[in-house]
Amino acid sequence: MSKPVRQHFIPRSYLNNFAEIDGDKHFVFAKRKGHELIRKYSTKDICVEKNLYTLPVDDDNKKFDLEHFYADRIDSVYPEVYRFLIDKQNTVIDFEMRLKVISVCLSLYFRTPKFLNIENDAFERIFEQIKNDTENVKVVIFGKEIVISKEEAKKIIREKKEDNRRYFLRQHLIDYEKFVSCKLLDNMAVYHIADENEFITSDNPVVLRPFVDVTSPDYSLEVYYSREIDPFDPKNMICISLDAKTILVILPSEDNKVVNTFLQQSDISFFDVLMYNSEIEKFSEQWIVGSDKGVQSHVSDQVKYNKDTPENRKLLGDYQKKTIKLLELQKKIEKYGLDSDEVKFEVVQLRELDYMANDNAFRRLASIVEGNRSRNL
Repeated sequence: MSKPVRQHFIPRSYLNNFAEIDGDKHFVFAKRKGHELIRKYSTKDICVEKNLYTLPVDDDNKKFDLEHFYADRIDSVYPEVYRFLIDKQNTVIDFEMRLKVISVCLSLYFRTPKFLNIENDAFERIFEQIKNDTENVKVVIFGKEIVISKEEAKKIIREKKEDNRRYFLRQHLIDYEKFVSCKLLDNMAVYHIADENEFITSDNPVVLRPFVDVTSPDYSLEVYYSREIDPFDPKNMICISLDAKTILVILPSEDNKVVNTFLQQSDISFFDVLMYNSEIEKFSEQWIVGSDKGVQSHVSDQVKYNKDTPENRKLLGDYQKKTIKLLELQKKIEKYGLDSDEVKFEVVQLRELDYMANDNAFRRLASIVEGNRSRNL
């Protein structure tokens, strides 16, 4: 059995779908947080660490069992899942494929070293002085200041990092299984970009959107983005871009009943792409990744649309108002039914609003409502 020391925490089978091909190699473009340079990388050389999943056991035949698990049970299955999801003809999903989609895509959340690095960084901050050119280091532990040699401090850090890694190896699999279980019955939708815009991805590609009632008078965008996210909250919405033109959205199920259909939609708006990409970058740990055009456009778009201008304020305001109107319409549909007079009247009223009339999702819903009305006359 092979001994793969270099281990991808984001599989190449996923990254390759954002890559350009040169001979038998795949290349993506990536930008590191806090840096301006966008560089070209082989998918072989990004989102990879040495011995991240190597088990601390004496038996050499078992050291790489976890890496082989990911390679054989997850990474090798991803191409099948990807082909199924991007095929616009597929709108029915059986339970076997549902399990593959949820298991494979959600594996990209807890298997990344993001949570491990948070623990390591917190511990390293205790030994900040180790960077100084001194023989000894002063640290405060349990309120007491002690002095130790720099070499001893380095040894303590190495040992703590290994302890953290061992905990990560155990706990991330427990969390992953729980994560899959709580999202297995959720609804799914696949959105396709039909124009020149592109999605990016990152070294932490699974984006969690906690539930928020934007119609509530207490709603605050600032509070929404600053809140701590519970990954096991059943009300979360989950997004993961599949390639530069496609994104999978996993939506909470209202009644925990298995639905064997899912939505394929090909008219996602530019502002939706802008918002998804913004959240993908927020969730990234160190890198955003994509095509050369995709990463370049994302960087320039974020600069352009984050400026406080009247045009941008109107764009964001219209987007927020549209979201609220669609939620209110959804509540009326749930209360009165799609064919009700209340829903039909609401659709007529919403058509008069510019920011609704130009929205593809609303136009599609309105045509369904009006089509039902014509058939009932």
